[in-house]
Amino acid sequence: MSPLDLLVREYVAPVMRAVGCKRSGRTFRFVTDTGDQAVLGFVRHYVDPDAAVFEVGYRIVPAPYWEWINRRHWTSGEVGAPRAFGPAVVAGDVIPPPRAAHVPDSEGRLRSRWALREDNRDIRGEALASALRDEAIPQMVHLLDRTNLLRECRRPTIPVIRLVPLTRLEILLRVDDASGREMEAMLADVQPAGPGDDFAAWVRRRLETRRFAT
Repeated sequence: MSPLDLLVREYVAPVMRAVGCKRSGRTFRFVTDTGDQAVLGFVRHYVDPDAAVFEVGYRIVPAPYWEWINRRHWTSGEVGAPRAFGPAVVAGDVIPPPRAAHVPDSEGRLRSRWALREDNRDIRGEALASALRDEAIPQMVHLLDRTNLLRECRRPTIPVIRLVPLTRLEILLRVDDASGREMEAMLADVQPAGPGDDFAAWVRRRLETRRFAT
């Protein structure tokens, strides 16, 4: 077993399991009753021969968004689950404290990289477990509430990156509860992304499906 996999097994898995996450290898996921998901995972960077350098990040994937981006194959049943570091509406990083960072003095993307060495596994593991318990897990749980997610995307209070235009995101987060009139008002503000953009048509079809299901 690699040092990183050992770290995940001993320090990450117990923390994530305690809050109800499902695990598959280095990927952990929360799944709500509505099918919305928060997916946390690891990516390794082979940049240091003396250390296992990696990033830890999470993605928020509401069910309507996942259906939208997979609409071409949705009815076939061939759509898999969201991936760590895959398509999402919001992305967040688990930032290491300086003592656990590969480049602690960096102010850019390199600052999110952890460095694991043979002589510091326990220190790194404890630091990562604390970062998950104190920051990442509360953020993920908070953002799995669609109202909170929309509020954070409008006026951020936590360090996450929005990956979907705000107008479309609001529609995707409201498509399961807003009225047809509200949806039409929001769709009026959507600019087509290009020729063949079928977002508005897809939203109307989903609304119609919802109407027949109630």
